Amino acid sequence: MGAVSAGAPGRTSWRVTMTRPDARVSLFEVALSDYREFFFVAVGDRSVSVTMYDTSDETHPEPQVFTFAKPYGWDMDLEAEEALLQVWQAIGVQR
Repeated sequence: MGAVSAGAPGRTSWRVTMTRPDARVSLFEVALSDYREFFFVAVGDRSVSVTMYDTSDETHPEPQVFTFAKPYGWDMDLEAEEALLQVWQAIGVQR
């Protein structure tokens, strides 16, 4: 499984590193300048669980956990940036 990075090489831009230790588990590290956030995503047959932690936000040093019904069409075979967008969209619906 291994790590995949996305972002513009050679420029100061955001970086997404995705590691898949298992076919149903993804770990994302998102970095931009001083911003750094992690997402741990586990996908079951009927549900998705996301733990997110913004280590750069000193005003809220707590992880957030979301567990919700797996959205129709959820795809575990996306590239790093697309997979992260899918997670962000699902979390946005839960908030």
